[in-house]
Amino acid sequence: MQQCEFCGSDFGDHTCYFCDKHCCDSCMTNDRTRCKKCYVSKRKLGWRIFKKNKVLLGFLGFVWAYTVFPVPLIKGIDPTFYWVCFGVAIMIMIPVSLAMFFWSREPPSSDLR
Repeated sequence: MQQCEFCGSDFGDHTCYFCDKHCCDSCMTNDRTRCKKCYVSKRKLGWRIFKKNKVLLGFLGFVWAYTVFPVPLIKGIDPTFYWVCFGVAIMIMIPVSLAMFFWSREPPSSDLR
Protein backbone atom coordinates (compact mmCIF):
# COMPACT_ATOMS: atom_id res chain seq x y z
CA MET A 1 0.00 0.00 0.00
CA GLN A 2 1.16 3.48 -0.87
CA GLN A 3 0.39 6.61 1.05
CA CYS A 4 -1.94 9.16 -0.58
CA GLU A 5 0.07 12.24 -1.53
CA PHE A 6 -2.89 14.59 -1.04
CA CYS A 7 -4.59 13.65 2.21
CA GLY A 8 -1.97 11.37 3.80
CA SER A 9 -4.21 8.28 3.93
CA ASP A 10 -2.57 4.85 3.85
CA PHE A 11 -4.85 3.69 1.01
CA GLY A 12 -3.19 5.43 -1.95
CA ASP A 13 -3.65 2.52 -4.32
CA HIS A 14 -4.64 4.58 -7.40
CA THR A 15 -2.32 6.64 -9.61
CA CYS A 16 -3.38 9.86 -11.32
CA TYR A 17 -2.91 9.59 -15.09
CA PHE A 18 -1.98 13.27 -15.37
CA CYS A 19 0.41 13.95 -12.47
CA ASP A 20 1.48 10.34 -11.61
CA LYS A 21 0.84 10.85 -7.89
CA HIS A 22 -0.63 8.16 -5.64
CA CYS A 23 -4.21 8.88 -4.53
CA CYS A 24 -6.84 7.25 -2.36
CA ASP A 25 -10.46 6.70 -3.42
CA SER A 26 -11.64 9.97 -1.91
CA CYS A 27 -9.01 12.04 -3.76
CA MET A 28 -9.82 10.54 -7.20
CA THR A 29 -12.64 11.46 -9.56
CA ASN A 30 -15.41 8.96 -10.23
CA ASP A 31 -13.86 7.70 -13.47
CA ARG A 32 -10.56 6.90 -11.65
CA THR A 33 -8.36 8.55 -14.29
CA ARG A 34 -7.25 11.69 -12.48
CA CYS A 35 -7.04 13.22 -9.03
CA LYS A 36 -9.40 15.97 -7.97
CA LYS A 37 -6.59 18.54 -8.10
CA CYS A 38 -5.92 17.81 -11.80
CA TYR A 39 -9.67 17.74 -12.47
CA VAL A 40 -10.25 21.15 -10.86
CA SER A 41 -7.26 22.73 -12.60
CA LYS A 42 -8.30 21.05 -15.92
CA ARG A 43 -4.77 19.83 -16.42
CA LYS A 44 -3.96 18.57 -19.90
CA LEU A 45 -1.37 16.01 -20.97
CA GLY A 46 0.04 17.98 -23.91
CA TRP A 47 3.26 16.41 -25.16
CA ARG A 48 3.18 13.81 -22.39
CA ILE A 49 0.64 11.88 -24.46
CA PHE A 50 3.52 10.72 -26.66
CA LYS A 51 5.51 9.53 -23.64
CA LYS A 52 2.52 7.67 -22.20
CA ASN A 53 1.69 5.97 -25.53
CA LYS A 54 5.16 5.18 -26.86
CA VAL A 55 4.30 1.50 -27.48
CA LEU A 56 1.29 2.46 -29.59
CA LEU A 57 3.30 5.06 -31.48
CA GLY A 58 6.08 2.54 -32.09
CA PHE A 59 3.56 0.06 -33.49
CA LEU A 60 2.01 2.70 -35.74
CA GLY A 61 5.48 3.74 -36.93
CA PHE A 62 6.30 0.11 -37.73
CA VAL A 63 3.03 -0.35 -39.66
CA TRP A 64 3.64 2.91 -41.53
CA ALA A 65 7.23 1.94 -42.42
CA TYR A 66 6.14 -1.55 -43.48
CA THR A 67 3.41 -0.08 -45.66
CA VAL A 68 5.52 2.55 -47.41
CA PHE A 69 9.11 1.41 -47.70
CA PRO A 70 9.01 -2.23 -48.95
CA VAL A 71 7.02 -1.24 -52.05
CA PRO A 72 10.02 -0.09 -54.19
CA LEU A 73 11.77 -3.38 -53.41
CA ILE A 74 9.05 -5.48 -55.04
CA LYS A 75 9.80 -6.06 -58.74
CA GLY A 76 7.16 -5.47 -61.40
CA ILE A 77 4.91 -3.01 -59.54
CA ASP A 78 3.87 0.25 -61.16
CA PRO A 79 5.81 3.18 -59.60
CA THR A 80 2.58 5.06 -58.83
CA PHE A 81 1.68 2.31 -56.35
CA TYR A 82 4.37 3.74 -54.04
CA TRP A 83 2.59 7.11 -53.90
CA VAL A 84 -0.79 5.46 -53.34
CA CYS A 85 0.65 3.53 -50.35
CA PHE A 86 2.24 6.70 -49.03
CA GLY A 87 -1.07 8.59 -49.29
CA VAL A 88 -2.97 5.80 -47.53
CA ALA A 89 -0.40 5.73 -44.71
CA ILE A 90 -0.78 9.48 -44.21
CA MET A 91 -4.58 9.16 -44.27
CA ILE A 92 -4.39 6.48 -41.57
CA MET A 93 -2.20 8.68 -39.38
CA ILE A 94 -4.62 11.65 -39.46
CA PRO A 95 -7.49 10.02 -37.48
CA VAL A 96 -5.05 8.31 -35.11
CA SER A 97 -3.37 11.65 -34.37
CA LEU A 98 -6.71 13.37 -33.85
CA ALA A 99 -7.91 10.58 -31.54
CA MET A 100 -4.76 10.86 -29.42
CA PHE A 101 -5.12 14.65 -29.27
CA PHE A 102 -8.76 14.62 -28.19
CA TRP A 103 -8.25 11.71 -25.75
CA SER A 104 -5.52 13.75 -24.09
CA ARG A 105 -7.99 16.61 -23.59
CA GLU A 106 -10.89 14.45 -22.34
CA PRO A 107 -9.83 10.87 -21.52
CA PRO A 108 -12.47 8.18 -21.87
CA SER A 109 -14.05 7.01 -18.64
CA SER A 110 -12.96 3.72 -17.23
CA ASP A 111 -15.30 0.72 -16.96
CA LEU A 112 -13.73 -0.23 -13.64
CA ARG A 113 -15.44 1.07 -10.54
